[in-house]
Amino acid sequence: MKTENLTIQEQIANCESRSDRKTLLRKWSKTAKIKQEKGDSRRVNEIVLDMYKNKEHQVFNNFWEWKKLGFKVKKGESAFFVWSKKRKGKEKTEGADQDKEFSFFSLAYLFSNAQVEPLKKKNDA
Repeated sequence: MKTENLTIQEQIANCESRSDRKTLLRKWSKTAKIKQEKGDSRRVNEIVLDMYKNKEHQVFNNFWEWKKLGFKVKKGESAFFVWSKKRKGKEKTEGADQDKEFSFFSLAYLFSNAQVEPLKKKNDA
């Protein structure tokens, strides 16, 4: 996946797999951690969201949050992504009495204000 000289939105659109998205988010997270080391007190996700913002993309919510607000995601839109809340998993270990527990961060998908449109009311059809 080539990312040089592309906007963040273009880089997202070029992601072909979940693995590509995670690789890209890891790259942006490294940039966020450098900003934290230089005194930025925001969380990694907050810094990444700020990197996504431009004139067009200002407000970010997940699919269900937009739906609650009365909007739907436009067909064909590529989601922005950040790290989800920390999750726990269990790994089955052969011959062990207990499964090995581990924690991880998955991807959370967000859409911007530029990617949604108002839901039509039933009597508007």
